[in-house]
Amino acid sequence: MKKTLIYAITALLILVSAGSSFAHPPKNVNAVWDKASETLTVTSEHSVNDPVKHYILTLTVFEGNKQLLLKQYDKQGQPNGFSDSVILQGLKPGSVVRVQLVCNIMGSTESEITIP
Repeated sequence: MKKTLIYAITALLILVSAGSSFAHPPKNVNAVWDKASETLTVTSEHSVNDPVKHYILTLTVFEGNKQLLLKQYDKQGQPNGFSDSVILQGLKPGSVVRVQLVCNIMGSTESEITIP
């Protein structure tokens, strides 16, 4: 009985660790500013098999240390990557904006853009 329990726990640990090995953070985050519409468009590579189970969970935008926006998602629009546009009024030329994307399973990545 004791050996069976040990084998079951070991198998469970292997399955859990194998599942997280398929998860990955977003990469190659690209942020583009459109001055006319005051819109920031963010794209990232984040290829997934099931965009309902594995997706970008949050998009956070900072100006310096000030959080301007936090947007949460419950799925990823496309299985090959992430894309969204957000309106950010009042940004001045020269402002440094940092974008952070967080995967719902594992990892995050950031990118910066200086507003032209």
